[in-house]
Amino acid sequence: IERGDKIALIGANGKGKSTLLRIIAGTESIKGEREEGYNVIEGFYAQHQLEDLGVNNEILEELKQAGSNKTELELRQILGCFLFSDDDVFKKIKVLSGGEKSRVALAKTLISNANFLLLDEPTNHLDFISENILIQALQQYQGSFIVVSHNRHFISQVANKIWYIQDKEIKEYPGTYEEYNYWASQQEEQAGSQTEIAPKKPKTKRVRQRDENAKEITRLESSLYEIEDKITEMENVLRTQEEQLSSPDIYGNPDKLTEVTMEYEKSKDSLQELHKSWEEVASQIDALS
Repeated sequence: IERGDKIALIGANGKGKSTLLRIIAGTESIKGEREEGYNVIEGFYAQHQLEDLGVNNEILEELKQAGSNKTELELRQILGCFLFSDDDVFKKIKVLSGGEKSRVALAKTLISNANFLLLDEPTNHLDFISENILIQALQQYQGSFIVVSHNRHFISQVANKIWYIQDKEIKEYPGTYEEYNYWASQQEEQAGSQTEIAPKKPKTKRVRQRDENAKEITRLESSLYEIEDKITEMENVLRTQEEQLSSPDIYGNPDKLTEVTMEYEKSKDSLQELHKSWEEVASQIDALS
């Protein structure tokens, strides 16, 4: 792992992605060697990190303990990005839902002094706006990070290297997620061509099931790409509506403002449904992989 690497670790559930993050973080015992670079300061975000939050702390107080030296106003602005506004910042950690705790832990990780982040499914429990804020933060992040995620839109926006686990080994693709997908599809086509040329053997029940799974995965991936296209379209609609809402002609006209605001809220709901559909299809692909 080199300075400036923005790595997305992808693959089906059960492949060992979270275990690998713990190995890199030094919290998982191993027989091999783990060598840490000079002056590396790690920040680790995962669901189990929620247990490290001070349950009797207020949200704002918890962020102050991250050691970022940010002012209270700056911390409140950051919390606002993660949907904690006004008096919400004074809520005790112990009264928060799981999703709210996740957002606090993620905000705390991002403002820490770490120059190397390990992020395990960071977009879980984030709405679209918070997810985009996270994307922007990671795009501007000067350090390195490894992120485990099933969210294809998210990793396509933040990663410059792809790690995938194959035959119990980590393989690296030195490019973006879109480039990796194209390369992987070419590899599959070549493998398919070689299989057709080779003499055919009677298929076992296991092989037939694998072939059926492969066909279903192809169908699901096609559906996934269609959803991603719709997500892009809806994001463009939202951007247009946001521009309208900031126009003096609109906010100076109460009736028009109400109309555009309602359309904007409907678009947001539609986008959330598309993201939900994407996650459902991605989970089906993982189950078949």
